[in-house]
Amino acid sequence: MHFSYKNLLVIIGCLSYFTSYTQFIIEGQIVCNKEAVAFASVYIDNTTIGTITEADGSFKIESSEAIFNLVISSIGYQERILSIDFNSESKKYKRLNIELIKDIQSLDAIVIIDKQTGLTKKTPYSVTDLDMKTISRQFNTGGLAASLTDLPGISGATLGTGIVKPFIRGLGFSRVVTIFQNNKLENHQWGQDHGLGLNNLGVYKVDVIKGPASILYGSGAVGGVLLIKDDESYLDHSNLTGTIGSSFNSVSNGIKTFASLGKRFNNHLFFAVDAAIENHADYKDGNGTIIGNSRFNNQNFRIHTGLDKTNFKNKLSFTYLNQNLGIISDEELEASLATNRNDRNMQLPFQEVKDYLISYTQESFHEKFQTYFHISHHFNDRSEIEESFDSVDLGINQNHSFISGRISLTPKQNFKYTFGFQSSFIKTLNKNSAQEILIPDANTFDIGAYYLGSKQFDKLYLQAGIRFDYRKVTALADRPLLVNYGFVLAGSPENRQLSSDFGGLTGSFGATYDISKFQNIKVNLSSGFRAPDLAELFSNGPHPGTNRFEVGNANFEREQSFQTDISYALKLARFTLGASAYFNTISNYIFFINTGETRPEDGLQIWEFQQENAQLYGTELSIHYKFNEDISINSTAALVRGTLSKSDENLTFIPADNYSLGLNYRPKFIKSTQIETTLTHFSKQNRPGFNEIETPAYTLLNLGITKDFSWGNKNLTASISGNNLLNTTYVNHLSILRAFEIPNPGRSILTMLRFGF
Repeated sequence: MHFSYKNLLVIIGCLSYFTSYTQFIIEGQIVCNKEAVAFASVYIDNTTIGTITEADGSFKIESSEAIFNLVISSIGYQERILSIDFNSESKKYKRLNIELIKDIQSLDAIVIIDKQTGLTKKTPYSVTDLDMKTISRQFNTGGLAASLTDLPGISGATLGTGIVKPFIRGLGFSRVVTIFQNNKLENHQWGQDHGLGLNNLGVYKVDVIKGPASILYGSGAVGGVLLIKDDESYLDHSNLTGTIGSSFNSVSNGIKTFASLGKRFNNHLFFAVDAAIENHADYKDGNGTIIGNSRFNNQNFRIHTGLDKTNFKNKLSFTYLNQNLGIISDEELEASLATNRNDRNMQLPFQEVKDYLISYTQESFHEKFQTYFHISHHFNDRSEIEESFDSVDLGINQNHSFISGRISLTPKQNFKYTFGFQSSFIKTLNKNSAQEILIPDANTFDIGAYYLGSKQFDKLYLQAGIRFDYRKVTALADRPLLVNYGFVLAGSPENRQLSSDFGGLTGSFGATYDISKFQNIKVNLSSGFRAPDLAELFSNGPHPGTNRFEVGNANFEREQSFQTDISYALKLARFTLGASAYFNTISNYIFFINTGETRPEDGLQIWEFQQENAQLYGTELSIHYKFNEDISINSTAALVRGTLSKSDENLTFIPADNYSLGLNYRPKFIKSTQIETTLTHFSKQNRPGFNEIETPAYTLLNLGITKDFSWGNKNLTASISGNNLLNTTYVNHLSILRAFEIPNPGRSILTMLRFGF
């Protein structure tokens, strides 16, 4: 191909065209009583364009429009709205020093939590969040799910350090919905030894809905929802921005290297990329014992592009994640699989998991309505390799297509209603190379539609909604692979196919009442449902890596929950209090139990799924007190109880009561330094469920120091922290290996360096 100067001129012309749009720039500082207001929100009204102030209160924001309203808000301060008009001036640049007024009476505003459903912060749901900026200094081997366990009411079922499944108020696995990249993740959540497959790469925040939210998210949202938000800070800058860094964790000799780059162009286009490589050897417990085959590694890559305009935004994203996860043997303490201390090579048995997720999302903003549309496809390739590196014991491919949309209307002041829908199709196939088959091939079709309305009165905010869902699951055992294997569906249908249908209504009604301008109370009544998953319906085979033969029941009914939730919030200048209590009844609760029988042909224990009504209840408490600008303390407490209604037996995976006390200190004699320490106590869990054992009490001490260095718009963050500094040997009650008394990790020293520009 011949390249001429004419071609070059055409390229230069195109580039000039794409960068010729006029940009109006505002820079400045947000202060209160001559002190900088850090992390204040600065955004252009009715758009997605915004930024967060730096530690010194500085900000920069750009607009292609000459006339707009600039909104400045921060918790504890009165909101300010400034009218900006560049048409009345010859300049295209303004510098503003904006003074905020403290407002100890500010409480939750009507801020959008989830654009997919139109959920707001004013909702009567119990919602809490975790800011990735807070935990980015730590290198938690369990990834994103493990970091969430710092929140009250959130716990994690673990299989070593590489696999952590989040539990919300005693409910987990397929009873918790995860929204990642706006996609409803269907990643074999039902498997206790299947990881969620998520870390904090390219993530800035996670909002957690506690309690049933099926009205907005469909099947599975019985326990709650994890809303994982992408980091889009690059949209606030016209220059190339990014971070690069590395972390080390001593307990597993783990190393993680990560980088992110992003840019918003003058023509409203944006582009961003994230990448990370993580590698761990076997971890040590509190006695210094190496837990063999707890090693794991992963490689993660994400890319985003789209258009970000005043009244319209779209985004195309792709995520790739490759995981290799060692499987810890039940007999690890008797016959360890440990090799040398820093061995990172995969050994048998292990899991090999690859995820590919592509998604497209678009939003539009209008004076009287907003729209949202999303479509995505997720491919999950999972293999469990046990006997030989050259063969796959359990292999499953899953294709999941997901679509959702909504329109939110505001016909009158203080009144809003939303219509939305979601639909998905999941195709599950056993690999032709699989030596063992646990579940049949299957097709799953979902569709749901909902209405959500809200009305703000003087001191009262009301929200109510209703939803209808339909799910059809078709098990397929007619492929030669399953016929030759001898896989049999319940009832042995002649065509080797079996279908189950699930449908019904869910609803919610809640109220937020402002007792005064600095305290409120929320009451919410909500229902949720969960259709049985493939394993619960159709399992009929050995599970590789275990000594179980698992049996499902194709006649199960769908789980139906109803929860009453009441919470109280108090926010003063220095003191914040949050308390909640809940009671959740679940009809047709499905649980997994050892029958006590063994198969004579192979000696495997027979485990089967059963169904009975259940109930859960509990309470959560959080307190924050700020002595001054430099010192504050935090305290949390959480307890949950769960039993079967008829037999009064305790449910499994109910976490121990836990209490924490934390101290945050910013010493004045060392600028831009933060010291954090947390002491957490877990009580004895003496209410074991079926096939569980009691776990003793233990206390964990964590300490971290972070230092920020700044040079203009560049910064370097260095941190060192210690987890389990007392080197306690313990077994968390939600550890999947607790029956074999395999301890959790001992003392770990974590270091991190991150450079931002």
